[in-house]
Amino acid sequence: MPEELPDLRIVIFAFIAFLAMMLAAIAYPRGDFVLVVGAPGATEAGMMTIIAEAGGTFVSPGNFGWLAVAHGETSGFASRLMQAGALIVLDHALAAGCLERK
Repeated sequence: MPEELPDLRIVIFAFIAFLAMMLAAIAYPRGDFVLVVGAPGATEAGMMTIIAEAGGTFVSPGNFGWLAVAHGETSGFASRLMQAGALIVLDHALAAGCLERK
């Protein structure tokens, strides 16, 4: 095999790293509304508690009890949600599929 061709593992790793950075840039919460992801199995009441402890307002539940859209106007809202028990806090634009009722 010629030495000038890159190792396939390096190409795959670089592609996955690029996709991860793009997803992080898209998913980073930028506004007052966020998608809050709790522990699987969490209830809607549990999500409301997490949001209230972070100083936010519960806006809408997701298809599962562990998903919710929240609103918070103060800076650091996403980090306070994480401290209150949220696993992940994402930009609410990603909530479209999570909020569809079937």
